Amino acid sequence: MKIRQAGSITLARAWLALTIAMVTSIAGCGGSSGGLPPPNLLLPRNYVVLLSVVNQYFDSITKEDSTGKDSTAQGDPNATRAVFFIDDADTQKVTITVDRYNSISDAVSAYQTALEKSEEVPGFTPITIPPVGQQSFAGSVTQGVETHVGLGALDGKFVFGATLAGFDATSDNVASLVGLARAENAAIDAASSH
Repeated sequence: MKIRQAGSITLARAWLALTIAMVTSIAGCGGSSGGLPPPNLLLPRNYVVLLSVVNQYFDSITKEDSTGKDSTAQGDPNATRAVFFIDDADTQKVTITVDRYNSISDAVSAYQTALEKSEEVPGFTPITIPPVGQQSFAGSVTQGVETHVGLGALDGKFVFGATLAGFDATSDNVASLVGLARAENAAIDAASSH
């Protein structure tokens, strides 16, 4: 997933693009008509959980570092959002991404692309997780001294993900990642129902 540090930006982008294909879609199905937002808009901030929620699962994370578009979203989402959270030393990071698509089929395609790209990353190790959303997958990659643990999920017209950097792929961290992803799924549901 996305990590903002210079040395790991390539891995982070690959991991994010691959381990999550964040996408979101509240409005209609396919095409460019009737009320659909223009492509590539920034989703409102309420589509991603707040720092206080991230901190419930990863208490070392102390601040929101930045937010913006998900530059690694797969396919053609109509809106995206990525939020980066860090610890005080900037050595541990949690990234959450959400992408909304015009149709469920577009979201499914983006999710499948993200899964395939994740599996192609050298050293990618799949992790068995309980379900998140309608479909989900998780895995870890260690390159050099940094480990990334990521989870990607599909729910309707949304693809979303959460990635850890600087955390080991322990069963406790994976369980916390699943809990955070489920909280993120609830945030998406709440934001898209208004």
